[in-house]
Amino acid sequence: MWIFFRFISGIYLKNFFIIFFSLLGFYCGIDLLLNFKDLPKAANLDLLYVMFLSFSAVPYVLPISLIFALVVSLISMIRANEFVSLYALGLSRNYVILFPFLWALFFCCIYIGLNFTSFAYANDYKRNILKNGTIMNQSGEVFLKFNNNFVYISKINNGQNSAQNIKIFNINDLNLSSFVSAKNAYFEGESWILRDGNITLLPKNYELANDGLKIQDFSELKSLEGFKPKIIEGVASNSDYSISDALESFELFKAQNVNTDALKINLYKFVFTPFFAPFLMLIMYYFFPVIARFFNLAFVTFIAFVVTLMIWGVLFLLTRLSENSVIASEIGIVVPIIILGCLSAYMYYKHR
Repeated sequence: MWIFFRFISGIYLKNFFIIFFSLLGFYCGIDLLLNFKDLPKAANLDLLYVMFLSFSAVPYVLPISLIFALVVSLISMIRANEFVSLYALGLSRNYVILFPFLWALFFCCIYIGLNFTSFAYANDYKRNILKNGTIMNQSGEVFLKFNNNFVYISKINNGQNSAQNIKIFNINDLNLSSFVSAKNAYFEGESWILRDGNITLLPKNYELANDGLKIQDFSELKSLEGFKPKIIEGVASNSDYSISDALESFELFKAQNVNTDALKINLYKFVFTPFFAPFLMLIMYYFFPVIARFFNLAFVTFIAFVVTLMIWGVLFLLTRLSENSVIASEIGIVVPIIILGCLSAYMYYKHR
């Protein structure tokens, strides 16, 4: 078993890394040619741009590379009559595909794990370097509801956990009870620390001889616990979300009765879409011939590549339709992957 694992893994991984880095280089090369005139003059920013460009290309390149690597590996094994030798040794057809399929699942899980980190924001960083000449940028005005508060922020410094010109309106029983204004704020721990501002307390009843408005200045004030910067940045700049930030934002938006469709689409794309590659690999594998005598392998390879690109294109189209609210995200993203998963399981069970 160990010898077979090394043999089949060596063939598959070699082809995978060659195709993956070739497609990655091609993607980056085309992008650099198109945007060369807009690149900043600083060499360090150029290097960072190339790095983030590579990261942002992974969602497109990885699934295609996984499938193409299997196709190339199968064609090379068929030409060398290695399938005949493996079957003669008593290995089943399901056992031959097992390790490439597990490797594909492994790479998909690594990709999903990376999307829990700042890796998910690579496209935002790349866009900031190209447009603003800096990794971090300032988002524009944003107005959000958080619990009983309505929050207005003039500018938020993306990636720096700080904001400028914050106003917080506290509403109780549909009446404004207090108003907080601060020149700047920064996020620390789980709360925002407002600095250099004042709080205005409004009376419950406006009657003669009662106390009127109370205005108190403060140097620091702790507020908005649990209102994380990434949530604000995502709304203010329409940026991407990591999986962890999307889950936190989803819970918050749902509690505030805010539309969560965009967050669901982000989560579905990160969690479900990558698995189309291993499932499609398993389905296509059973349609490949065992020997080359009666088949034109060049034509078989061409058909395999075309089918892969067509299915990938259909999934990409369905994702775009979901993002534009033409169809439900569950139908456009989740259901096609489930169908591929069921078909792959059926094919595996059929050839056991």
